[in-house]
Amino acid sequence: MEKKYDIEDRLVDFAAKVVFLCAELPNDLTGQYYGNQLLRSGGSSALNFGEAQGANTKKDKIFKLSISLKELKESRII
Repeated sequence: MEKKYDIEDRLVDFAAKVVFLCAELPNDLTGQYYGNQLLRSGGSSALNFGEAQGANTKKDKIFKLSISLKELKESRII
């Protein structure tokens, strides 16, 4: 049974969906540019969240979570 609020799993699922979406973009300059940017921001949100789970200090955890949120916002804008 899936946990409703398991954020890490949801972020990994989001990153995977981004990969499939980018594979469907046109192979022109615009598709490559935005596809590459979306791949980076969509994937790094999950990776930064995972890094935050292993942070040594509360300040470091907050910093890494803020990066994850920033990448998600960037993904939304693209």
